[in-house]
Amino acid sequence: MNFWFGEYGLCDKSCNDEITIYSDANRTDKLGYFEITTHISLAYLYNNELNHEEDYDYKKEIEEFLNDDSQIIYNYIYPSDDEDLMNQVAHFAPLNRNNHKPVYIDMWTKLSDAFDINEIKKCVKILVKEFFFENVSNVQFLDIPTYDETKNAYDEMIGIFKN
Repeated sequence: MNFWFGEYGLCDKSCNDEITIYSDANRTDKLGYFEITTHISLAYLYNNELNHEEDYDYKKEIEEFLNDDSQIIYNYIYPSDDEDLMNQVAHFAPLNRNNHKPVYIDMWTKLSDAFDINEIKKCVKILVKEFFFENVSNVQFLDIPTYDETKNAYDEMIGIFKN
């Protein structure tokens, strides 16, 4: 709902979202699950939340992206144990040195500062081309809450934080 809170003007637009891509409107063919993160969100994370020694490598990756000319890069999380091996992505993705696919893919982008419907669609088209080798012209949102549903959820969330 956070995306829709921003889309309906209840708060700032989202800078980080998770998306599931299906090939059909009935959601019978799930293609993949991705996170998309803007450079604004990464800069905030870098400056405010990554201060532990175990965050060093991740922080360095973010710094490199923020300081280079790349408009998009992908951050991959690979299996860390035998249980994770079962969660490797089913679609194309680069293999690590152990010949494992990632379990999670985050698209880092400088294409926009925040996400609206058109920016999400643009990212989905890029992801589909990159990981499924398809050019899509039509991206459709499958769950669009009404303004009233979104406002009620927003008010409820704000009420929880106030208590």
